[in-house]
Amino acid sequence: MGKLFTNDPEFYRQLRAIAVPVALQNLITVGVSMLDTLMLGTMGEVQLSASSLANQWFYMLTVANFGLAGGANVLIAQYWGRGDAEKIRRVMSIVYRVSLCISLLFAAGALCIPETIMGIFTNDAEVIAAGCLYLRIIGWVYPLYALGNNTIMMLRAVGVVRISLVVYSVSFVVNGFLNWVFIFGNLGAPRMEIQGAALATAIARVTEFAIVGWFLFKREDRVCLRAADLLRFDRSMVGGFARATAPIFANDLLWALGNSMITIIMGRMGKEFVAANSINSVVMQFASVALLGTSSAAAAIVGNTIGAGEPQRALARAKTLSVITAIIGVAAGAVIFLVRPFIIGFYNIGDLTREYAMAFMAISSVQVFFQAQYSVNMMGTLRGGGDGKFVMVFDLLFMWVICIPLGYLAGLRLGLAAPLVYIIIKCDEEIKSVLGVVRVWRGRWIRDMTV
Repeated sequence: MGKLFTNDPEFYRQLRAIAVPVALQNLITVGVSMLDTLMLGTMGEVQLSASSLANQWFYMLTVANFGLAGGANVLIAQYWGRGDAEKIRRVMSIVYRVSLCISLLFAAGALCIPETIMGIFTNDAEVIAAGCLYLRIIGWVYPLYALGNNTIMMLRAVGVVRISLVVYSVSFVVNGFLNWVFIFGNLGAPRMEIQGAALATAIARVTEFAIVGWFLFKREDRVCLRAADLLRFDRSMVGGFARATAPIFANDLLWALGNSMITIIMGRMGKEFVAANSINSVVMQFASVALLGTSSAAAAIVGNTIGAGEPQRALARAKTLSVITAIIGVAAGAVIFLVRPFIIGFYNIGDLTREYAMAFMAISSVQVFFQAQYSVNMMGTLRGGGDGKFVMVFDLLFMWVICIPLGYLAGLRLGLAAPLVYIIIKCDEEIKSVLGVVRVWRGRWIRDMTV
């Protein structure tokens, strides 16, 4: 057992301190998504599919910012291991500038050309029209979301995680209540349906930003960022920032584009496929909240340990994380398989959508084990250890060379059954998970990015 689980009490303390709050935060975030799909799902496949496809644009923004903050966190975690808060403040300043530029571009797209964006994902006129209504409201708050979410992600690298739990708990209550008010027209409000879902989400994003801003400048006492720090631009750090961030940012952005290509394939296969996948995605996220917490903890713990000059300790911790992940993956798969009929019973969907959703969740109950290893080993440990280029190469290679071409061929040319197409477009998870485990256990990934 000693080889599988490190005898390191401090490691388990750090794991609990980061993974548990992040898991709870993600549970709340998934709860918001589930409320959206449940409430819109009572109105049929069109509005459910429209919100799902419209949120693909937001998803690309989310992933771009995740890559930006994830790359920055490689530096932040290692600087924190060295006790250099001044360098962390300089890194955060750069992130905010880049993030604002990216989010403004996405906001402009949602507000100015929503028809073009929706037309990329589907050719269903009803779905396009409903999705445009959603984008024209939610696009206004993209910059606030990006800045607030990046702050939460960067603070995780220095062990500040409870604020995310507070932010998303409040957001859950605000979003859920306002969904009920605006979607259905309760308490004297007009019945807005999909526009109501967008308005509720937009107000929740503004609330999140306000709480994060207040905490960052009034209560946070580790990094101690001040308004003056945002005006400083340290050119000497740009090179190091680019080296640490570019592979991860490019990886996540191209990966998001690849996922969008897969969504386009789904959209062309009909609104039933899209609606079923939307239901499956929420259940998958719900069952995987512990994995997301463990992945975030892996990046921070491994990065801090390397920054403190302890590579062998970092390797031992990484191996333990891999074993813990396998256990979580099995448990998540069991949850997904068992809750299928219960969850689907909440939705007002046709028989074909119901059939697809049951099949997709059965497939996901197996694939979540492999996704767990990929998420923690590659997205957590290897990135936190400075091995972002390895992750980027294999991540993009399998998606763009295998999944997308085969998915297009199977779904749009050969017209294979929807469950088989779903298996094909998700087939990269198994291969990448094995590569990630082998890479971690060999220990050739440890790099100090601060020197």
